[in-house]
Amino acid sequence: MNRKEEIKRIWSECFNDSREYVDMYFDRVYNDADGMLLERNGKVVSSLLLQRYAMLIGSREVCVSYVAGAATRRSARGNGYMSQLMCEALIASRERGDMLCTLIPAHDWLYFFYDRFDFSTVFYVDRQRFTSLHAFSGEGDYHSVDYAFSDDVYRAFSDMERSRDGMVLHSKRDFLNILDDLRMDPDGRFVVMADDHDDVAAMAWATATPHMVTVRELLGRDDGTRKAALRELRRHYPDRPFTVLAPAADGSRRLYARGMGRIVNVELCLSALTESAPQWASVIKVTDRLMPENSHIYRVESGAVTIDDSYTGHLDLDVTLEVLNRLVFSSPRMGEIIGIPSVRPHLSLMLD
Repeated sequence: MNRKEEIKRIWSECFNDSREYVDMYFDRVYNDADGMLLERNGKVVSSLLLQRYAMLIGSREVCVSYVAGAATRRSARGNGYMSQLMCEALIASRERGDMLCTLIPAHDWLYFFYDRFDFSTVFYVDRQRFTSLHAFSGEGDYHSVDYAFSDDVYRAFSDMERSRDGMVLHSKRDFLNILDDLRMDPDGRFVVMADDHDDVAAMAWATATPHMVTVRELLGRDDGTRKAALRELRRHYPDRPFTVLAPAADGSRRLYARGMGRIVNVELCLSALTESAPQWASVIKVTDRLMPENSHIYRVESGAVTIDDSYTGHLDLDVTLEVLNRLVFSSPRMGEIIGIPSVRPHLSLMLD
């Protein structure tokens, strides 16, 4: 069986992507090691990709998976095949060493479908809206960089991603794939701004309709450099309002669901948190109805995590896995109230 061709066939049947995009995706993005298939009666009925990324928690990088292209053939739907494949994907994610499994539902109703597997909505964006008259004025002398594929641009991109705690990180290959994807959009735009020393200072990705420009990611050294990138986009889109999908933060006024996450290895998750907050001490009981490997009592103290199911003392938290998702990946301000070093995660540029 040709795994790649089987997954590509289901993808083409189930999604409305152009032939050009599908060919690019399976030539540039697809990795056979990520492909998962479900067969019935000798035929492949469902497939998905379990792609691997890194996520930054404090100073530590942990492995996370991203579910892409989850689909079932039209003639085989309604039989629970995707539910079975999703359960297998969670197990596979844990077995290969991932801490978290993530995804972006293609439709709103799919949030309820993924609830069944204890995914929680933990990725949000702050939709900041600006009228067509907004000039994004600011100080500083910045100029546009013409060649976006240079090593300097990627290094600056990587440094800017790593400046955000909870960020899902992109490799250089991912970065180049993102640029190739955007180039297929006739009204898409990637801008890079440099300072008067020619050091990359900011960048932004935008897609547009006749009525709206959506800035899907905006990175910069500070607020002034980010405004410079928006000014450059304004030069290309002079008469349209902007929506900037900014990272969720304490004080954000309008948060919108962006994606979901599900912890697949609780011990690894708590270890990453305590490494970034070694003073944290807690005793947490977790019940995971789908992955019993996670159902334990965890003692967090002195910068280490141990499993102690014989513990009979006071529990600081007694929670289900789904609740733990929401507590860990939440506002740091909320975490202070609960007594857990929460991290607000960010997920973007996922070719969704």
